This record gives sequence, structure tokens and C-alpha cells, in this order.
Amino acid sequence: MKKQVALKGIGENIQKARLKKNLTQEQLAEKCNVSSEYISTLERGISAGSISLIVDICNVLDITPNYVFNKCINNCDSNYNIDILDTETSVTYLKLKDDNKNFVKNTIKHLYSMQKKR
Repeated sequence: MKKQVALKGIGENIQKARLKKNLTQEQLAEKCNVSSEYISTLERGISAGSISLIVDICNVLDITPNYVFNKCINNCDSNYNIDILDTETSVTYLKLKDDNKNFVKNTIKHLYSMQKKR
């Protein structure tokens, strides 16, 4: 796998985990003793970050390195892939306000109940 593709995947995984914890880049940066600009470069796949920073990020976000490196290592065990939605949809959902998230959840529940009736 090419380096840029791997870095982009790592960055997307970090961003998704950060958004799930409802942290801003600034908050994550503060907890990891780096700048928010550096967190931004990680999430955009521009920088790789150090091993110690990845460990710090994992500890702050309550995730494992397996989650961070998911889809970035050849022959990776697919059991670590727990994402149901594509990354773009997941990130967009995580950026919604709580009332909009509830609307999406209720809409999905409604659509599923309608599908079961068919």
C-alpha cells in the first residue's frame, strides 16, 4: 500500500474516533501536548506522527492501535473492521448536532420497520 494512502486512512480513523469522543482538534492536541495544526496534518494524512503520539492519541480516544491502522496494513484481519458506514458518511454524521443525529436515528428505525412489513 502506498504511503500516502496509508497515511490518509490513519488520519481518517483518528478523525472518526476523535469525533465519536466529541473532541475538537484543539482539545485532542492539548491532551497530547501537540498543536492543533499538527493534529490537523495527521487527520488529513499529511504527517505520519510518532509512535509515542499515536499511543497518546489512542489513550485519549480510548481506541487501540489496531483501530488506527485498520485498512492500512496488508493482510489485516477484517475482524477489526467494525465500521458499518463509509468514512465520509460516518464523519458527516458525527459532525451533526445531537437533535439532527436523533432525527437520523429515528428515520433509520422507521425505514427499517417499514422494510420489515414488506
